[in-house]
Amino acid sequence: MERIPSARMMIRFLLLHCLILSFMIASANTTSITTDQQALLSLKGHVTDDPANFLARNWNTSNSVCNWTGVTCDVRTHRVTALNISGLNLTGTIPSELGNLSSLQTLDLSFNWFSGSIPASIFNMSSLLSIRFTNNTLFGELPPNFCNHLSNLESLFLKNNMFHGKIPSTLSNCKRLRNISLSLDDFSGTIPKEIGNVTKLIRLYLRGNQLQGEIPEELGNLAELEMLWLQNNFLTRAIPSSIFNLSSLSNLDLSVNNLTGELPANICNNLPFLEILFLDENDFDGKIPSTLSRCKHLQTLSLSINDFSGDIPKEIGNSTKLKYLYLDQNRLQ
Repeated sequence: MERIPSARMMIRFLLLHCLILSFMIASANTTSITTDQQALLSLKGHVTDDPANFLARNWNTSNSVCNWTGVTCDVRTHRVTALNISGLNLTGTIPSELGNLSSLQTLDLSFNWFSGSIPASIFNMSSLLSIRFTNNTLFGELPPNFCNHLSNLESLFLKNNMFHGKIPSTLSNCKRLRNISLSLDDFSGTIPKEIGNVTKLIRLYLRGNQLQGEIPEELGNLAELEMLWLQNNFLTRAIPSSIFNLSSLSNLDLSVNNLTGELPANICNNLPFLEILFLDENDFDGKIPSTLSRCKHLQTLSLSINDFSGDIPKEIGNSTKLKYLYLDQNRLQ
């Protein structure tokens, strides 16, 4: 007959098992924390000018990485989840080791002087929710497989750098994107129609680039879009009718392009929240629609430097929230 193990032996076995498991978890966490520390120290090593000695004073191995200024850790795992060193006037480059922060959710290097290209490892950080590199001197092209590993990304801010090339159509694979800011760079080519598949978008900023071609009809699929800035490009043809059906839109700026055609007579039928409309410095013609008065929340209307003709609609006087009205340099009579 087999002997049944005593209760005491079973308890000892379970305690030993738990002890081994705890040791393994602790060891893994220690390794991960060391990896995070090394990644941040690599970033520190790639900074060539730190005018306020911010990293020199705050980032040293005598303190836990979770106590470093600008670093946020998860309270349970002690892994780095946020890095915010914006506005410190740091000069340097972004090391590939930064991609080893495998639990990072927020990466903010804005308002510094980082140069060079974005390392490919950054685009493999599947935990990232927000990338903010606004106002640096970064350059290069965005990879064609941009969103292959960034399925959780919600915000992408690359404004005011020196990025060039085409805007990747694969941005549409970042299904959770709420904010895209690629303004004041040097992007060229057309606006990818696939952006119309990013249906959670609230803000789309593409101003101040070298974009050409027409505005994709597919942008009309962005039912939650509130801000659309496409000004200061080289966009052509008429505004797609689908844009005027974006009922959440509050701010539309298409100024300083080469857009043509007449504004639709029902321009405000489906724009109940529109507050700002900039269409100046294009080639629009025809009459100014009297139905603009149906945009009850309109505060700024700029139609300057176009080819509008006819009378100024008296109905605009019903737009009682209007603060700024620009109609100069047309053929109004």
